[in-house]
Amino acid sequence: MPVPDALADILAQSPSSPQALGRATLLLLLLTLGAVILVTGLVALALLRRGRRLLGKPPRAVPTPVTDAWAEAGRRVEAPTAKELERGADGGAEPVPDRAVEPYHGMGRPVALVTGGARRVGRAIALALARGGCDVIFTYNRSADEAQSLARELSRAGSEASFYQLDLADGPAVEQFAATLAETLPRLDVVVHNASIYGPSPLDELTAEDAMNHYRVNALSPLVLTARLAPLLARSTIPGGGAVVAVADIHAMGRPRRDHAAYSMSKAAVAEMVRSLARDLAPRVRVNGIAPGVIAWPESGEESTPEAQAKYIRRIPLGRAGTPEDAGEVVRWLALEATYLTGEVVRVDGGRWLT
Repeated sequence: MPVPDALADILAQSPSSPQALGRATLLLLLLTLGAVILVTGLVALALLRRGRRLLGKPPRAVPTPVTDAWAEAGRRVEAPTAKELERGADGGAEPVPDRAVEPYHGMGRPVALVTGGARRVGRAIALALARGGCDVIFTYNRSADEAQSLARELSRAGSEASFYQLDLADGPAVEQFAATLAETLPRLDVVVHNASIYGPSPLDELTAEDAMNHYRVNALSPLVLTARLAPLLARSTIPGGGAVVAVADIHAMGRPRRDHAAYSMSKAAVAEMVRSLARDLAPRVRVNGIAPGVIAWPESGEESTPEAQAKYIRRIPLGRAGTPEDAGEVVRWLALEATYLTGEVVRVDGGRWLT
């Protein structure tokens, strides 16, 4: 018999008797308790089911803090303010303070890496690539002030500029630098191997360490950097794919100079690297080089004298020394426009090769 019918029956038998009222009250209490137990059970069941679903799912991933390698290894400058620009390119501007930086996030503009970019030819190359629409990462070794200056100039040209101190003679440091870029850069389109050391090595003064130092800086480090960064370059979406441009020397290509065997051998290795990597990295990456004559006179030594310079110029069909800007424009062309060239070393010497 249903509970409501049983309650009605009890009250109908003796509606005013204490026994009937007691039984009715007890029945109501039992009914209420049963309802509470039922509701509680349903809620518990629902919670249990939900808990099982949650437990059955893998834990929600919590982003692991990533060490900002850019903040550790490099510095980025912000575009100068109007007040800074009024002070002039560099003269009156305050030094850019060191600051922690965010990883590079730009995806629209090509990204170029230039080694030894702070001064002379490297500076001209970096600026040419910036004018060509690239954001520029560059390295320097000792020229910290020039690096700050170049970064400001690149910012004024509309390029995001980041720079790193890097000694290419330090093999582990080169490996770490390459790993940092490979892990943190969202893209890399151009690598320019410009940094080098240059000095005489007369045979009566030659040491194995000096010769190896030329090789490590001028040839081995460019090879290692290219190998480590090749996967990034292969994903480049610029016309013609990723590009590597290495700076060789016409005097290491059949025009040897006296007392420079260590330097010339290292630069000859660069020219061979261009040809070898052009095959290894095709078709996704083009590899070319430039072989300058004189485009920036040495700052010391015999070749820094007016007499030595005049003697050299007399053998240049175009009748003048080149400029860093001459080299920069050829590098920009090879990197961004010469989409059907690979394995070539372009002489930038005013015709000096012919005489």
